[in-house]
Amino acid sequence: MSVYQQIKEKFIMKNAWKDWEEYRAQLTDIILETNPESICIIGAGRCNDIDLLRILNTAERVICMDVDYESMLSGTVNLPQNLRQKLELKAISLTGINEQNMERFCNEMLMFVRAGVKNLTYESIREYILKSIRKLEDKMIQNEYALQDILLPQKVDRPESLADVIVCSGVHSQLFSLLSFFLRSFINSIQEIVPDIHEAETEIHMEIRRMNDRIIPVINNSLLSMTGKTVIFGNEYNTQNPVEGAYQCILDVRDRMNPVEKHLIWDFNPIEGIRYEMLIQAVDIRK
Repeated sequence: MSVYQQIKEKFIMKNAWKDWEEYRAQLTDIILETNPESICIIGAGRCNDIDLLRILNTAERVICMDVDYESMLSGTVNLPQNLRQKLELKAISLTGINEQNMERFCNEMLMFVRAGVKNLTYESIREYILKSIRKLEDKMIQNEYALQDILLPQKVDRPESLADVIVCSGVHSQLFSLLSFFLRSFINSIQEIVPDIHEAETEIHMEIRRMNDRIIPVINNSLLSMTGKTVIFGNEYNTQNPVEGAYQCILDVRDRMNPVEKHLIWDFNPIEGIRYEMLIQAVDIRK
């Protein structure tokens, strides 16, 4: 198993379906209150934070999108056949950086260290990390029109909207979370070789923040332009310690979109005492 796949495994919450029951029910209620005929779930993953069965029993058409197609298959495999006919799964990356790009990034970073382990210096590894991040950034989607063509490809019978309601909850904080996790682990793994490498962490973090600042308005604008009725954003809300990605989305939606807001509690990992206050922001484009 590759390093990237190992990191993905660490992000899987084994007890999510049971632990998230209350949050899942509340979020699904909010979605269904919009009376949608069609729903698109962005960043669906294993569908543990939404009740896909309830949604499929209500809506006529449901689209699930995620960069990890296998996780969506895992989350939908036990659905009744009559409901599966309403469901479409699509592998997409909101950032333009796909699974293969991340695999290559991780592998190349490790190969660089192994090849030059005896000659590594703070400046050489710092320069290589930043160069690699910027190389990855070059693969990012450039504007909202490019993202729209990925979400809803141009074709003769292309519908006017992606869906009546688009749900994008718990996604913005995860756009570069695997990248951040890998880089933290990578830096920790080489600190005995390059003791002062931790001095580069702030600069690395700022690079990832810049990537979030760049892509989040693109994502939000694209979703707004592609909904028939409503976009529902959901983000971790913490005024004392803002969550990277989530914070930028909350501010962007508040500044430009006049959302109706509701707060939910997400018992993310009860065993470890991890709980998030989630800010759900519903934006009705008809108002």
